[in-house]
Amino acid sequence: MMALLLFFGGSLLAGCRGDGPAVDQESLAGDQATPAADVSGAAGADAVSAMAVPSPTPLPTAVPSPTPAPPKEIVVCMSAAPASLYLYANETPVTTALRHAIYENLFTSLGYDYQPQGLEKLPSLADGDAVINTVTVGAGELVNDVTNAVVRLAPGVVVRNLAGERVVFEGEPLELPQMVVDFTFKPLRWSDGTPVTAADSVFSFQVAASPQTPGRKTAVFHTASYTATGARSVRWVGVPGYLDPAYFTNVWMPLPSHQLAQYTPVELQSVAEANRAPLSTGPFVVGDWSEPDRIVLVPNPHYYRAAEGLPRLDKITLRFGAAAAWLNGDQGCDLITRDALSVADFAALQSAAADGAWTLYSVPGLVYEHLNFGVNPVSVYAEGRPDWFEDARMRQAIAQCIDRQRMVDELTAGQGALMHAYVPPGHPLYPPDLAQWSYDPVAANALLDELGYLDFAGDGRRQDVFSGVPFTVTLGTNSESDLRLRLNDLIQENLRDCGIAVELYDLPAGTWFADGPRGVLFGRRFDLAAFSWLTRLEPDCGLFLSENVTGPLEFGFGGWRNLNVSGWSNAAYDEACRAALLALPGQPGRAENHAAALRIFVEELPMLPLFTNVKLAVARPHLLNFAPDSSQPSGLWNVAEWDLALDQ
Repeated sequence: MMALLLFFGGSLLAGCRGDGPAVDQESLAGDQATPAADVSGAAGADAVSAMAVPSPTPLPTAVPSPTPAPPKEIVVCMSAAPASLYLYANETPVTTALRHAIYENLFTSLGYDYQPQGLEKLPSLADGDAVINTVTVGAGELVNDVTNAVVRLAPGVVVRNLAGERVVFEGEPLELPQMVVDFTFKPLRWSDGTPVTAADSVFSFQVAASPQTPGRKTAVFHTASYTATGARSVRWVGVPGYLDPAYFTNVWMPLPSHQLAQYTPVELQSVAEANRAPLSTGPFVVGDWSEPDRIVLVPNPHYYRAAEGLPRLDKITLRFGAAAAWLNGDQGCDLITRDALSVADFAALQSAAADGAWTLYSVPGLVYEHLNFGVNPVSVYAEGRPDWFEDARMRQAIAQCIDRQRMVDELTAGQGALMHAYVPPGHPLYPPDLAQWSYDPVAANALLDELGYLDFAGDGRRQDVFSGVPFTVTLGTNSESDLRLRLNDLIQENLRDCGIAVELYDLPAGTWFADGPRGVLFGRRFDLAAFSWLTRLEPDCGLFLSENVTGPLEFGFGGWRNLNVSGWSNAAYDEACRAALLALPGQPGRAENHAAALRIFVEELPMLPLFTNVKLAVARPHLLNFAPDSSQPSGLWNVAEWDLALDQ
């Protein structure tokens, strides 16, 4: 009986152990029963010696707890602290960047194109979630006229009909195109856990549309209605006659109506809930902003991509101040953003990157410098001298006189990109076979000889062979730009080598950029002018249309507030550009007509594109996935995907 009790006791003990190796129950029972057995005599001894003696049960080995990974924290250094993070407060580079961390991008604009992010997809005419309807409009209704202004339809108003033809309203109802575009948001959530709804986007539109809300209202003015069509879907309807090539961007970033609808548009500009600690739909939320020069971002606990392990960083500390101290490591920066850097810092950045302490990022920007020709100045300015730039061959000769690569090397530390047209070479609508005018003073001088501008006196200065007037022109810019002042020095030097004398002048920006008729630039009162344009994702061929020449409407020009300051006009270009602008993305002829307009532009050269500006940034090598892009407005566009290599 004792042996039996010991057997069950041993079995119970073995069955209750939760660790250690498994034990053979039969061996354990024999071992425990031995003391009660009769083992007298030799046979018994032999039997005992023959019995299998089990090994002692090893004690369990303690398994150490894994060492937790250190938190992933970085410091981002920027130029100046924002006054507010309110969606409609301002659009400085710093606030734009921070909003990319707080509000989920509805779409991105990488590589001069658009991609959906917080939207399920970009609407398209091909997919049917964007359509062009026909509507009948009469006197007094809002329409989009040929200048893209929203006006009340009245006799004399010029619009474009369904065929894209210019039509003057004379009182009878007109049929015009009207765009209808549907958007669907991904299942976003506010950082308090509340789902983002279509009503939040409609609320945001209503706030943006209020006259009491600051900011640009171009999209608002071109909107006939903006309504919710479902829990996460909205519909934008354009003003009749308005065909927007970027129609798939006419969607408003949501604002949390459940939190902010209690405030008026004026109050929203000051309340903390909108300005200092806004609810977030993006990967991060403001964790602390108690110090004026420091903002701490922490992960949004309800970020809709959290299941993907995003965001990967545990904390971002933003510091604001001077870049010189940051490069020396005084603030522990892991990233210095482009708003805090300039080309003047490039040598220091290269030096800091040379020893491996930093990684230097440089991409072309959207702003480009150019030289504008006074092809057709106002008559009062052009009197008494030859039409220096009316012949396209003269503009081609000057293009070959100018060493633009030297400008890139000297003025952008070699980081700018040469421009050959009003869109950059990397643009998806840039023709790969587009002609280029290279620096070739020999060819330039030969062309000038052919045009009848010769150096009769042998003093290196050309004269018009017909009038004997010395080839002396003026070149102006605005006083505030050190870059353009130096750029004009280089142009003067280059043109001297081609026998053209250039007299430089500069004016305060308020005078230089003033509207016509008295303004120098927009009054078409110049020979040569240096200033910058912005590259748009939709090729901006309209800058050079005949109907956009600055000048009085009563004389057939586009009005003194228009943009074609050169006065250049070309019927073939107008036809190609108008056809390109009337074709929306995905429609036939769009790419072909943009290419045709670009080819005419490069041949005719109403202005000479020079080079792009530069976006610079430096980051520590352990910061992963930082990916600045030329056409994306900030380097924080993909901050949710940033990571740290903890072994570096």
